[in-house]
Amino acid sequence: MTPKNVARIIDELAREYSGPARLQEGGKTLIRLPEVFFPDGCDPTSTPALVVLDEQQPAPQLLLKQVPTLPNGKAPKSVSAVTAAGDSWHSFSFNQPWDENTHSAVQFVEGRLRRFALNE
Repeated sequence: MTPKNVARIIDELAREYSGPARLQEGGKTLIRLPEVFFPDGCDPTSTPALVVLDEQQPAPQLLLKQVPTLPNGKAPKSVSAVTAAGDSWHSFSFNQPWDENTHSAVQFVEGRLRRFALNE
C-alpha cells in the first residue's frame, strides 16, 4: 500500500469507528478498534479488532480478539492465533477483493467481517 493510502485508511478508521488507538510495531501501523460487530446470528455479537497496515503489503489485515460461532452453531475454519501489539489475536482467511485506490477502510473491515455470515 502506498503511504498516502495508509494515511487515508487511518483517517477513515478514526472517523468511522469509536475510540480507535494507533500503535507502531516495526514498520507497521496498528489501529485497535474497541468494537466491531459480527453478522446477525454470530455469538458473540462483537469483539475488539486490530487493523494492520503495512506499506509492504497490498492490503490491510484484520485481526480479531475473539472469533464468533457461526450462525449455524459451528466454529469457523481457517483461523489461527497470532501475536500483535503484545497481545494474542486471531487471523482468518477469506478471499476478499481489495483495491487500495478505490475501496474504503469501512469496506475492508465490514467486508472481512461478512465472512462470518457464511456457514461452513
